[in-house]
Amino acid sequence: MIKYGRERMRFMKSKRRLWLRMVAVAAVVIIGLAGLTAYAHNRIGPVSGPMALEYASMSPIERQAWEVASQVAGSGEAAQEQFVGRLLDLYDRIKGHDLVIFCAPGGWGKRPMETDPQASTWLAGIESVLTGLGYNYVEVQDIRTESSLPGTLLELKEQLTHYPSKGKELAAKIDFLTQNISGLKVIITGQSNGAGFAGEVTNRLQANPNVYSVQVGIPFWHRVFHNSRSLIITENGIGPDTLTRKDIPQILKNNWVQLFVMNKMPAFTPFDWLISRAFMIFGPYNVLGMEAPGHDYFWDYPGVGPVIQAFLERNFSLE
Repeated sequence: MIKYGRERMRFMKSKRRLWLRMVAVAAVVIIGLAGLTAYAHNRIGPVSGPMALEYASMSPIERQAWEVASQVAGSGEAAQEQFVGRLLDLYDRIKGHDLVIFCAPGGWGKRPMETDPQASTWLAGIESVLTGLGYNYVEVQDIRTESSLPGTLLELKEQLTHYPSKGKELAAKIDFLTQNISGLKVIITGQSNGAGFAGEVTNRLQANPNVYSVQVGIPFWHRVFHNSRSLIITENGIGPDTLTRKDIPQILKNNWVQLFVMNKMPAFTPFDWLISRAFMIFGPYNVLGMEAPGHDYFWDYPGVGPVIQAFLERNFSLE
């Protein structure tokens, strides 16, 4: 009886420790996301706005840029001024062209899409087709994440909430450009997480007839918006994509050794073990050696290059 009582006490203590750790992990996540929201809004300085400048001396394009900034960049003067500067630089770079390609990189969105071994192939394919169609285009790499821990956590928060801030900001920039550059057409393109971001931005611009998108390999945790000006590719034409199909059993099977044998990430409780493995699969699995079968997209794959080319020729032919 005494032995049974001791075992029960040990079991209850272990159970309490497990729950305390679970609560601690949840609290860290909640506090971290709340802190990131405060970081994103409070790092920009005191409230002021463009009133610090001589509004009357501004050109019409500058006034409009400030108006856009007041809607999407917060109320701090420093943030609005930075937004206006970037927007006007973008305007100066794009004017004189008839098409602009906004490139949303995959993963955490820290590196240009042109450096990705897969995305660079079909991005070059898009450029080749547009050149053949006679377009004078310019390419903009939209790096959406700072190379820092706060920047990465902010990107995570944006992903979990479908890019309410970053999506709104890029959509506002594109609207501004199409309003002020006559006849400008826009293609928003991205792969994997970048495709999810491109979809969110395109959805905000569905009323703008000059905006198109090419979304390649959207993972299942992102929303998918279908419309006539968006090309959504979910398979490469060779085999099914486990990330777009939400084929979790196949992902687990393919990464069995990394997840359960090699034990790459420490775990002190069953809950820690579950969280760490989920992160390895659905986080930056390419960095940690994880693989998602079918989640590769090269221009020469039958479900990628020919499909993109047909979409571009159908929507951008000048004849």
